[in-house]
Amino acid sequence: MTKTTNPNTEAEKAHQKALTLIYRHTHRDYKGNYGGVKSIMVCRGGASCVVPLDGLTEAEVADRLPYAMKKEAERLESKKKTAQAVE
Repeated sequence: MTKTTNPNTEAEKAHQKALTLIYRHTHRDYKGNYGGVKSIMVCRGGASCVVPLDGLTEAEVADRLPYAMKKEAERLESKKKTAQAVE
């Protein structure tokens, strides 16, 4: 019997991972935790507003994700170099 995966669950996991990366690599002046909900500041309609991560549009996620992925790769590379230097 083969194991089937629920594509919605996999897509949701990927989306949550993307949101986590976006939050991690957003400057601390533009993010916060309000009432247990992680939020970031975005520009919508020419005005700045604080939006929960789950409230980001797909376009906003797509706009922020490349930068977050680049910074994450740099973070992991730096961590790897530090570990090698200790050895």
